[in-house]
Amino acid sequence: MSFRKGLVAVTGIMGVAVLLRYTIVPDEDKMIRSLSPELRAEYERNKDKRREQHDAIMAQIIENSKSDKPIWDVSSPQTKRAADESK
Repeated sequence: MSFRKGLVAVTGIMGVAVLLRYTIVPDEDKMIRSLSPELRAEYERNKDKRREQHDAIMAQIIENSKSDKPIWDVSSPQTKRAADESK
């Protein structure tokens, strides 16, 4: 197979994949709208808690990125506490 045919085939496959992804996978708003009213209310109630958890994780990641230690040597205070309690 020549380079051009291969390039056209790969481009076609990637184009079909992107097109399918945008047509098949719903976005977050569509997904939320399709939930029942009870689940939608629960989602909205827990949204702030999830955001706080995400912000805490991101703050921990930023703090750990400032360290010169490898990622597997850096652990969060919660992990250290759990390891101490299990001893």
